[in-house]
Amino acid sequence: MTPDAAALVTGSSKGLGAAISRLLAERGYYVYITDHHDHAASQDTAAEIRSANGHAEVLPLDVTSERSVRDGFAFIHGSNRKLAVLVNNAATEVAKDIEQATFEEWKSVISTKLDGSWLCTKYALPSLKESDNANVVFVTSGDEERPDPAYLAYYTGTAGVIAMTKALARSLPRYGIRVNAVAPGPVRTPLWEAMLSNDDALWRGFAEKNPLGRVATPDDIAEVVWMVVNEPTRYFNGNVLYVDGGSHLV
Repeated sequence: MTPDAAALVTGSSKGLGAAISRLLAERGYYVYITDHHDHAASQDTAAEIRSANGHAEVLPLDVTSERSVRDGFAFIHGSNRKLAVLVNNAATEVAKDIEQATFEEWKSVISTKLDGSWLCTKYALPSLKESDNANVVFVTSGDEERPDPAYLAYYTGTAGVIAMTKALARSLPRYGIRVNAVAPGPVRTPLWEAMLSNDDALWRGFAEKNPLGRVATPDDIAEVVWMVVNEPTRYFNGNVLYVDGGSHLV
């Protein structure tokens, strides 16, 4: 018998999104793995969840397309499962400063992170309103207060998402929906390696500067998402949680 409560994680084919999806499935949710750019990775993540006796389904979803988002959430709403958790995690980046980047590159990054979060939250609301413990979680960044100009679009998008988190945390609780954000520091995922480098020396440097002496793993972030959506934290709303070992302080 499959769970009634469902979760959807955007950008869940790999990296942070995949780790969050695996943990939510392990803890009893039916998880929708979103598929846009990497069909094989989405299928692999869903298969991994099923092999661990979890429940997962791949859902085609382009967070930058209103039609795709509307149709995807309409499909979920028409199922027998109630959407209880939405994790807005999808992101992309172009590692260029304002002089080098084109307007199209800027719009691509902003559309994925900021517009995508807005669209998914808007069209998830009819389903979330029916859940007894509904949660929207935004994945942002722990560096938005000191953004690197080489990643201007990414940090601008995440700063906008933090503002969205705080605003929605004031309006959505009237429907029984809590809204929070998690703000990771560097995590060695495909997105972070594309933004920075896969050079081991660079990542050792991040670890050495971190108060806890290491960088985060995707599972570190997933556990905090679970803490936010879990039943015992039902008074938790409007928070931005740094999940970076304290690196935002140094």
